[in-house]
Amino acid sequence: MIEIKLEKSIWIVLIFIFTNTFYSQNTVSQNLKTFTVKGTIKGDITDNFAYLYYNNLQDSVKIINKQFEFKGSVKDTIVAKIYLPSAANAPQFYLENNTININVSADKTVKDGKSIQTMHIDTITGSYSLELQKQYLNFYKSNSGKKDFNSLLYSELIVFFTKHRSHPFTGAILAELAFMNPILNKQQLTKLYSILDLSKQDDQYLKLYQKGIEKLDVYAVGKPFLDFKLPNQNGNLIGLKDFKGKIILIDFWASWCAPCRKKNPELISLKQQFGNVDFEIIGISRDKNKKQWISAIAKDKLEWTNLLDEDQKMENGMGIENIPYNYLLDENGTILGVNLPVEKITQILTDKIKTQKS
Repeated sequence: MIEIKLEKSIWIVLIFIFTNTFYSQNTVSQNLKTFTVKGTIKGDITDNFAYLYYNNLQDSVKIINKQFEFKGSVKDTIVAKIYLPSAANAPQFYLENNTININVSADKTVKDGKSIQTMHIDTITGSYSLELQKQYLNFYKSNSGKKDFNSLLYSELIVFFTKHRSHPFTGAILAELAFMNPILNKQQLTKLYSILDLSKQDDQYLKLYQKGIEKLDVYAVGKPFLDFKLPNQNGNLIGLKDFKGKIILIDFWASWCAPCRKKNPELISLKQQFGNVDFEIIGISRDKNKKQWISAIAKDKLEWTNLLDEDQKMENGMGIENIPYNYLLDENGTILGVNLPVEKITQILTDKIKTQKS
């Protein structure tokens, strides 16, 4: 059996599901007893076979004219992976007994100075799971800007989890809210966890949920942030105490991380907007290629404090696996928010400035 080369980072919920996926507008049937996965690959590939990994099984089919087709049967909806031997990752999707159409792209990228091939799913149509994902995404987008969003989301998820307690998507939502986007408190997350049918959930989601809950005990809103010292471009050690009295955004990133680089212009605008107040950004990179890191800082014009966590000792100690990831700290180093979008950071900074002036 060929070993599947999965990256350490597991892109879940809003990342591997929502970012690049087109949702079918038609309600699909769940009455089929078999599945058909029809796929098309975009990009330059040299692979002759495509692989489907599910239920600890691996199936392979020949790629003909950049197309492939898998057939089989599953007892329950499960998380599956599409895999090419030449790729460094394996995109995930929900496999169920339906006819599912998947369009996949294979792209070249540079990581730590080396060229690698990555895959991502562009579009999926034809599964009941997509209707559930669309329902959740629509609610999230429609309500995320409201001040009482936390309570609205919790109330919605109580109903959603009760209705779909056996679907692995509910476990993915919970993992994302505990580990990547902790906008609910520990009590709320624990209640949602108690609703799930754990026997039908994917193990990776349950593990991420547990890691997230553990991290909330230490690095949650209202808790003091970790005191650290890391080298900058010149090798000088910089620590959190050097910025006492300032509001700080700790931004975890890397030069090879496309979503991180895409977000940098937003951070630059944020720094310019609040440049006249005691606000500072500290970028902490996990780059292993120092030259590539320094080059990215210059190219993206990141004119703030940049530090290197080359061995990821800080990130590993804090349980940070996916990037970009951030913490917003107050003047005393207390956590104001975790993994916030720029819009939310702007709102918090604006409110603090108004409070200080009044």
